[in-house]
Amino acid sequence: MVEQLKFIVEQLKRPPFNRKDYNILTFDNLTNNQLLQVLTDVFAVVDPYDPSHKIDIRDEEPDKTATRHMNTLKMLGYRPKLETDVNTFRQNLVSGDKSVVFPILQWLLEKIPEHKERAYLGRYLSRIDVPSEFLSDPEIAEQHERSDELMEEFKEVHREYKELTSTPHTIEDLRRDIKQLEDEKETLQKRLEKQKTKVQKVPASQIELAKTYRQEVDKEEKLNNMKQDLNNVIHQLEQKIQRLERQITDQRSSSFDQSPEAIMKRMEEENQVNSYLVTDKFPKQLSQMKIKLKYYEEVTNNKALGQTEITNYRAKITELNSVINKLHEKRVLTKDPTADNLAVFRQQALIVARRKEQAAERLTQLRAENDALEKQFGQNLPMGKTGASSTAKSSGQIPQGEEFQRYVNVLRHKSNSYKRKRQEINDMTAELQLLKRTEELLKEQVEQIKGRMGMEERKQGIEGYFSTQERLEELSTMKMEQDELKGKTLDEITGLIKTLNNRISSKKAELDPILKEVKPLRAKIQELRNEYEAKKSRYDALNANFETSRSTLESEVRGFYEEQYAQESRFHTLRAQMLINAVQLKRANDEQSSYMSKDKATKSNREQLNKQINDCEVRVKNNRERQKQTKDVQIDGTKQLKYWRDLLRMMELKRKIAMGES
Repeated sequence: MVEQLKFIVEQLKRPPFNRKDYNILTFDNLTNNQLLQVLTDVFAVVDPYDPSHKIDIRDEEPDKTATRHMNTLKMLGYRPKLETDVNTFRQNLVSGDKSVVFPILQWLLEKIPEHKERAYLGRYLSRIDVPSEFLSDPEIAEQHERSDELMEEFKEVHREYKELTSTPHTIEDLRRDIKQLEDEKETLQKRLEKQKTKVQKVPASQIELAKTYRQEVDKEEKLNNMKQDLNNVIHQLEQKIQRLERQITDQRSSSFDQSPEAIMKRMEEENQVNSYLVTDKFPKQLSQMKIKLKYYEEVTNNKALGQTEITNYRAKITELNSVINKLHEKRVLTKDPTADNLAVFRQQALIVARRKEQAAERLTQLRAENDALEKQFGQNLPMGKTGASSTAKSSGQIPQGEEFQRYVNVLRHKSNSYKRKRQEINDMTAELQLLKRTEELLKEQVEQIKGRMGMEERKQGIEGYFSTQERLEELSTMKMEQDELKGKTLDEITGLIKTLNNRISSKKAELDPILKEVKPLRAKIQELRNEYEAKKSRYDALNANFETSRSTLESEVRGFYEEQYAQESRFHTLRAQMLINAVQLKRANDEQSSYMSKDKATKSNREQLNKQINDCEVRVKNNRERQKQTKDVQIDGTKQLKYWRDLLRMMELKRKIAMGES
């Protein structure tokens, strides 16, 4: 609310309002009528073409003021708050409530130029609401359509005007351009006259030859363009042919001397490798990356670790490692000798799994290198062909000599590298298949040994011992991997902290001389701040006294103004009453003079009124007599109608009797 008042007061102090006498207190203490007057003044600035805003609202009825304000806000597109009811908003606007007037003033003063333009457009683009029954009149309908057409024309003209005013060209620039164009026009006309004079001296046959020559030159230019386009098309087709030939060669070389069984076997091997990568390797890498990301997030979310905390963490890690080693030694000492065979196979399976992971990692790297080389080979080969075509096109011959030899050497080197990488991929794929088969055999042997060990456990009554031991080994391995990962993370954090400490030390060394220079400046700033605070406190005290006295004077002045308004209204009321009394007194004097006058021609109001009363009594008497006669006639008519009905009934009975009806 205070910020809103501050903004409104600051805007009203600026041109074109120039209300220098306003501040936050005085503006907040304005009466509702004064706020409505300020709102009217702002409307007068926003819409200067409407003279109805240039008015003192004391001379205007409140309903008219509210209607004028509502129409203006509707034209400007003001929208009150969503929770505000329309009737409540209108009532508050009529009464000049601050909760309604202040937001309207802020909205108007924020964008005065835009509101001015909207008011200007709304003055000419406000549609006239014509009832549909009036539009049936052809003349009114024609005028209504003409009004819509003029509005559209006004929109177009205004848009063109905005475009012209937004361009950086001024009137002087346009005049200068027009003058320059006129000078060029005169120069061209003079040159044209000279050429006409020269042409008139040339024979007609030579003019015809020149015309034919120009046509042939244009035709030759068109043919050259067509030739260039055809050469481009031929070049593109050559590139496409070379690409297709290369693909055919690759397909033939890959399918040379291979039976369908070999192709199916190779596809199955590739499928197995891909399934291993998708189901085993990539999910494991993804889980490791998620764990690592989780650790990084914990590190970033927590506060920076100091050297003491890092030392404590390292001590805990060392202690946990020693506990794990002791448990491992204890497990080795208490291990059953009958489990050695299973441990050997488990160790072999672990070695095979690690070798398989290494082979899969190597295979992934080789595939990435192969894809990069194929992509680079596919990019460089068309570039070489394009360069050769462009050279042939510019010089008219095929590139040869050292350039061609260099290109062949590069191509041969890349082809050898491609073949070597391809062979490595094939070798790694075969090794991976071998390791996978070995792993499957070892798993089968492990399952068989587990079955036998389970039978022995049931015989000895210790069922589940080896599965529990295997689970403990897996947990121990996982714990070691996590500890290793944590150790790496802590090492990285330690290195980062050391780097930050070094940077902080270097920055401190750089800042020391600056801090020495800043220290006396800080002392001086503190002195100036103390002096400022003392002067500010004195200023605040003086300002408070001044505001208090000014508020008192303003309240007194406001009371005087209100008293003046009351006296003025009383004065106008008494003056109107005096005029009414004077008129009544004049009428009474005229009545008395006419009553006392001996002139029979002039009649007083009393006599005239008595005469009118007598005339009215005579008319009333005549009307009563006529009413009585009308009632008698009505009674006779009713009796006659009854007689006719009885007669008709008798005639109907006679007819029935004559016809023999019962």
